[in-house]
Amino acid sequence: MRFFLLIAIVFSFSYSYSQDSVRMPHDTVVFAHMSFDDFQQQARFENKPYFIVFSASWCAPCQKIKREIFTNQRIAVLANQNFLAYYMDLENFDDVETNSKLFKVSQLPTILFFDPLGKQIDSAIGAYDGYYFFRKLRAHIPPTRWGSDWVEGQ
Repeated sequence: MRFFLLIAIVFSFSYSYSQDSVRMPHDTVVFAHMSFDDFQQQARFENKPYFIVFSASWCAPCQKIKREIFTNQRIAVLANQNFLAYYMDLENFDDVETNSKLFKVSQLPTILFFDPLGKQIDSAIGAYDGYYFFRKLRAHIPPTRWGSDWVEGQ
């Protein structure tokens, strides 16, 4: 039974990954499109840390981060190679319910970082620039996986 569950998770993740990512992974951060429970199982299965972005369409700093930071090539490469990413739209009923049960995030934008087992290890709250987020990502991976450094103006 566990084997079939594992196969179902892998196929659902690969299907949603291929169906929902319009841009190539090096162009933008790729967010998983699945239930949060399935996402957590995927993180444990892949043994990858992950981050959750809490956002809403009416939040101007959230939209700026989405438009400018998550489309930065250096950030996208670092995030996609070393993390799983999940986007919680706090205007969506299911995401609001998950937030109220598990996280209780009340300030937007908020990004929470977790280890593969679901233990929160860091957060980024409020408006920030790409360099700040880049350093947050690097803080949670081994230096051998850091890749190229931040270049001003990119």
